Amino acid sequence: MTEMPAEELSLRDLVDVLRRHLRFILGLPLVAGAVTLLATLLMPNQYESTATASISPSQVRAQLEQKIQVQQTPPVTFEAYRAVVMSREALEEVRRKLIVLGQLPTPWQDERLGLERMAKAFKLKDLSPKQQPAAGETPPPLVVEHRVRAPSPEIATLATNYWVEGAVRRINDLPLARTKAALAALEEQLADSQKRYGEAQVRWEAFFRATTLNQDRAELDAKTGLPAQAGERVTADAELAGLERDLAAVQGRIAAVSREVALQAAVVPVNISPDQIALANKRLQEAKQRLAEETSRVQKRYTQAQAVLEDFKKRERIPQWQAELSAYIQRLSEAGVRLSNLEVELAAKGARLASFQEALGQEPRLLVLEREISADPALLAVIAQGGLAALVGLKLKNQELNPTHLQLFSEVLTLKAELATLAQEKEALRKEQATLQGRIDDLKVKIAAQEREKEAVSIEAAAKKAAYETFRSRYDQIQGLEADVRFDNPNPEYQRLRSVLIDAQAEEARLISRIAALKVRIAALDARINVLKERTAKAQVEADRVNQAVELAKNEYTAVAQKQNDLRIELASGQNSLAQVVAPAYPIYEKVAPRRLLLILLAAVLGGMVAVFWAFLAEALRPRREAAL
Repeated sequence: MTEMPAEELSLRDLVDVLRRHLRFILGLPLVAGAVTLLATLLMPNQYESTATASISPSQVRAQLEQKIQVQQTPPVTFEAYRAVVMSREALEEVRRKLIVLGQLPTPWQDERLGLERMAKAFKLKDLSPKQQPAAGETPPPLVVEHRVRAPSPEIATLATNYWVEGAVRRINDLPLARTKAALAALEEQLADSQKRYGEAQVRWEAFFRATTLNQDRAELDAKTGLPAQAGERVTADAELAGLERDLAAVQGRIAAVSREVALQAAVVPVNISPDQIALANKRLQEAKQRLAEETSRVQKRYTQAQAVLEDFKKRERIPQWQAELSAYIQRLSEAGVRLSNLEVELAAKGARLASFQEALGQEPRLLVLEREISADPALLAVIAQGGLAALVGLKLKNQELNPTHLQLFSEVLTLKAELATLAQEKEALRKEQATLQGRIDDLKVKIAAQEREKEAVSIEAAAKKAAYETFRSRYDQIQGLEADVRFDNPNPEYQRLRSVLIDAQAEEARLISRIAALKVRIAALDARINVLKERTAKAQVEADRVNQAVELAKNEYTAVAQKQNDLRIELASGQNSLAQVVAPAYPIYEKVAPRRLLLILLAAVLGGMVAVFWAFLAEALRPRREAAL
């Protein structure tokens, strides 16, 4: 038989080595297991919740003009989905919602490392089928599983649902981003269009409050006449035609009497008495006296009318009232425009206030922060030394003011103060509008009254002046004929005809004065009609311009509002058309970590391996003499 070398170890030697270090080999795994058990007892339990989302590559979108069109969108890859849902904004949204509910776990509360810890607890898994679609076929949907680990099942469920809902919303918003941008631009344009429409309506109302278009039309119709009714101008023309006919008849009679006077001038009767001559002279003097008295009365009336006209000119205030009326109308228009702008500002600030109040109602005033006692390293060391395992799992709670709530509350107070100020300004403008409207109506009544008075006084003075000038001219004419009228002709027929001729001439003078006064009146009517026509034409042009501005502003506002409504319909129909939650998360009360038994077994195995290795190493390092003994 061959002998084994002395240095070679046998199985008995190995067993002897293990037997000599048996306590260490068995003690180290037990210590490792005990330490691991204690460590796992101090670790918080972890629960996991799962939700599934499906992203389809096609969507149905409502287009404008009452059309519905199915459009194929590019498929969303898992990498793109991960980039969207694992972004800082998505995790911050989940964190804010958990803070509002007071359910944010202690490890996630750190401002610097909280999001990193959340990202480690949030996991994604692609569950989509792997087969490739054939050409022309719709690719299969992307199915993604969302997993969240948290210290409690309820928190894990809340975080998972908040996360998957935010992810679905963000994915659905991707193809609608352009529509939302267009809608936001249209909202600004709609506010401007509404403002312009309100200003146009205010100008329209201010114009028709201040204008005298209807009164001028009624006065113009009364002066020119309607188709079924004769006007003042037509009546004056008819009266003038009648006076001209009477004047023509009187002038014809004067011509006939003048011819008879010429014939009788050559006839001298034999038996004429001086009494007859004296009677004829007396009649002539009486006719002259009547003409002088009539001339004096007409002059007196003319003087009185002229005095009335001068007195009216002294107290006339039409230019001042017109200037005041223009200023009041301008101020009324400015107040109306400002009131329209106030309505828009009040509506916008009211909407902002409602949104802030809604957000304020959802935001808690105090934040509840929880922290486990074992999270403090110093306290954890005390627990490990003293064995105070009963403190494990206890949490400390403290409350602090929510800065978001304070900011929203400040915004609400500021908006309420601004709304109160705008409401006071609106009330003051309404009172000012009522005051200005009363002054405008009063000035319009005064101006119309003075214009009528001015027209009447001017026509009366012109008529009296024309009558006086006619009588004065006739009186001077008769006075010039006095040298020729000596009644040296004893013919009584001649004397009678001469007296008739003088009366006819006086009648002619009266008719001429009436015709002159009527012509003056007609000229004043024509001037007034021309003024009314010019004012009516200008007012009609301004009314057409204001109506056109209102119509254009209304059409613009209607078009923008219709466009906004179409975009809202398109946006509403496109919601939840790309991604949707297939399976929401539910609480699962089976903990997934820590796995104590597995960790203890691993620690014992590792401890045993280290102990065996250490035993053989220690045996190898022993001196040979000690080994031989």
